[in-house]
Amino acid sequence: MNIADIIAEFGSYYIKNDANMARLVKQLNRQSKTDSVLTPFFTDDTIYRASEGRMGRVLQPFQKAWTPIGTIKFVPVAIEMFKMKVDSQEYPDDLEGTWLGFLAGDGILRTEWPFIRWFIEVYLLPQALEDYEMYEVYKGVFAAPTPGVAGAAGTSMNGIRKAINDNVVSGRITPIVTGAMPTTDDTDLVDYIEHFVDSIDDRYADIAMQLAVQPKGERAFRRSLRAKYGKDTDFIQGTSTLIPETNITIVGLPSMTGSGKIWCTPKANALHLKKKTQNMKNVQVENVDRLVKMYTDWHSGVGFVIPEIVFTNDQDLV
Repeated sequence: MNIADIIAEFGSYYIKNDANMARLVKQLNRQSKTDSVLTPFFTDDTIYRASEGRMGRVLQPFQKAWTPIGTIKFVPVAIEMFKMKVDSQEYPDDLEGTWLGFLAGDGILRTEWPFIRWFIEVYLLPQALEDYEMYEVYKGVFAAPTPGVAGAAGTSMNGIRKAINDNVVSGRITPIVTGAMPTTDDTDLVDYIEHFVDSIDDRYADIAMQLAVQPKGERAFRRSLRAKYGKDTDFIQGTSTLIPETNITIVGLPSMTGSGKIWCTPKANALHLKKKTQNMKNVQVENVDRLVKMYTDWHSGVGFVIPEIVFTNDQDLV
């Protein structure tokens, strides 16, 4: 831990004050929201394998001669799951003799000192969820770690963006040509989104879907909606906004911050593979001499069962 600034400002001694704990403050963590647009799927398989069946035309005019048509084709689907971890360690003894001394303890076992529970609940686990949201679930591109070296941000798993773009490259997803998303709050953004949803395959046009955008895109769409349809446009503040004359709602995802991509698909088609994800809220704590080690790990993966019914624009394709 780094408490040099505390010592420099408050001195290297402890003054007992019952209000000290209430004066420990922090900035808000970004909320993990992207999982809400995915369908959870618990599995022990490291790779989810399935197959989509496709059938050609079978109906034809009657005749007595035997004229069979239509055959079924099976297309493979594979979604990979990745193991990720949290490793952290601290010397709680560093707190003694400082303004932060109220987080230290009197017992020999450092794992029972107040600092440990406070650190895990207030900082460690919320930060892990923020990291998952902001670096991995959408923007992640897996890279095998160098032995003994902590991996870089955004390399723990392949995220949604890579899943979409890989299928664009393979020809299984055809982007809807829209150009860049308008950045103003006038009616251009509503026109842009309406053009996109009007270009969705008619077979899925009436299916309930969530159109994922970056958070400021959702806010701008609400303002643009008022600009086009009037100030009395009916939507509830704080909820996803229904795109007029559709069954599609627009939702801003923190994970997509800075991305110009938009995408939607029936929720059942977007999978979040899970294994041991209860560990996202649990931490193993160990005392090694006076060093306290804290760690947890789980598996996660995202992808689409039928890539052909993922609808996206022609932005952020790299």
